[in-house]
Amino acid sequence: MKQKSIWMENLKTKTYPSLKNDIECDILIIGGGIAGISTAFELKDEKEVVLIDKGKIGYGVTSHTTGKLTYLQSTVYTDIENVHGFKVALNYLNSQKEAINHIKDIISKYKIDCDLSPNDSYLFTYENKENLDKQISFLKRAKVPFEETKLPINIPSISAIKVKDTYVFNPLKYINKLKDIVNKSGVKIYENTTAIDLDKTNDGYIINTKNGHIKTKKLIICTHYPFFVIPGLMPLKLSLEKSYALSASYKNQNWNAINIDKETYSIRFYQNNIIVGGYSHPLYNNLDYQKEENKLINFFNKHFNIKPQMVWQTHDLTAHDYLPMIGFLNKKDSNLLIATAFNKWGMTNGVLAGTILADLVCGKENKYENLFRLNRQPSLEKTLNFITNNFMIGKTYIGTKLSKNKPFYNQSYVTKIDGKSCGVYVDENGKKHVVSNICPHLKCSLIFNNSTKTWDCPCHGSRFDIDGNLIEGPSVFDIKIE
Repeated sequence: MKQKSIWMENLKTKTYPSLKNDIECDILIIGGGIAGISTAFELKDEKEVVLIDKGKIGYGVTSHTTGKLTYLQSTVYTDIENVHGFKVALNYLNSQKEAINHIKDIISKYKIDCDLSPNDSYLFTYENKENLDKQISFLKRAKVPFEETKLPINIPSISAIKVKDTYVFNPLKYINKLKDIVNKSGVKIYENTTAIDLDKTNDGYIINTKNGHIKTKKLIICTHYPFFVIPGLMPLKLSLEKSYALSASYKNQNWNAINIDKETYSIRFYQNNIIVGGYSHPLYNNLDYQKEENKLINFFNKHFNIKPQMVWQTHDLTAHDYLPMIGFLNKKDSNLLIATAFNKWGMTNGVLAGTILADLVCGKENKYENLFRLNRQPSLEKTLNFITNNFMIGKTYIGTKLSKNKPFYNQSYVTKIDGKSCGVYVDENGKKHVVSNICPHLKCSLIFNNSTKTWDCPCHGSRFDIDGNLIEGPSVFDIKIE
């Protein structure tokens, strides 16, 4: 079984150079996932646009999604309604429908081969009919056509609904084509270029990278988890969940589904493969990630009686009031914009972010800019989520500090070397790989993920390989020991 996303299998992509010297531009976009590349696409006709990514464009969080384009998004609408009211939830629903139509138009106009396929979307429950009834109530009030039906597969389910006009696609194929389109339009792309920090100037920002400095008038951050702590204090405003997914050979079918129970399962199909995701949990809980991954594998083996061929893990960011954060980081600064916290629905919200950010940069009005603005009004639930999340992160921070010399698995442990906390992994040949055990982001102690063979931060999600190389931020530094 490969520890790899299905989208990465047998896909050839064009590579772009890394930054080699200092440059200047009008608009700099940091992050080449669905949000960053969509923003670059919307701004491709503007002057001097630059897009950078710390790795390969599209190969971050976007490459680990299930690739759904659906507005039937679990309990999102009732969650939003409970905090903001029905009108805001309805506005969010309309934004998702428009995002789907927008990406369909792009695919059609540019003849993008990304396996776009119409799909019926199911929402189901195996134990909580009352909660499903709440979702039904919202759809009725929102005048969304749906059908009460049965789930078309033999897994636990007591009730289900179905909507049409939703789709699935291959997100990496889509991004790869969009990357070529924007580059041919004049957008300069630099891969393997890590933004380390930013400095404010009188008329914009200077981004310091490991390869050079970039001076820009407008700065757009689309890095999934923002790489900076100040300004904005973003780590205090975001919650992180870890999710698991797998794929296996299976007869292709034209539907997708997700349930609304404590243990969540997401299902879709792709070219005679089934993709199943689920068992999400807050990053600071259930720190034995291999054990959690095995729960999904055991569920799959039990109900489908086949073994998965690929398995992977991913992180999802959520704001404490359930709405994505897209727009100006500070309403007094029109030069710094951000898109993050897509609440597990990054495909639609990433495309939507591109249209909103492009309009704001160009001084145009966008009808969804107020919906997703960062300086939203506080609420009781938002405040409680804020307190709970940051308390648990603090508790995890302290707990990891107390785990010195504790083995994670037979092959890995934490110890002190010359007074420094170090993580040690012993490979199959008996070689020791020694790294710093402290995350450079906010100094949380790392834990070993035996499934992916990585050192992971349970506070904010940074990940490093066994030799200390950075895989995923918000950290911008490695944990190598010279």
